[in-house]
Amino acid sequence: MWFIRRIGIASIALVLSIIAAPLLAAELSGKVYQSGRPAANLTITVEGGNVAARTDGRGEYSLDLPPGDYILVIRGQRISVTVSSGGTRQDIRL
Repeated sequence: MWFIRRIGIASIALVLSIIAAPLLAAELSGKVYQSGRPAANLTITVEGGNVAARTDGRGEYSLDLPPGDYILVIRGQRISVTVSSGGTRQDIRL
């Protein structure tokens, strides 16, 4: 009986963590400029992770990340950014 109770508690914890994970993410968004113009089709990666985004035709990007400090890598350049719980806008000039 205790085994079934432990499985039930573990299952509830797993479901709650799956539901809560997206709620903990915040949006990091902005626009990338190169030579003063919006830079399209550039890949932005988060250093040390497997998160990436590509700028659209207007140079805009968006990443869903938990709040915290990150290093973005774009064309070999490293940019420090802090993501807040309410979301963060970070325009980048290359």
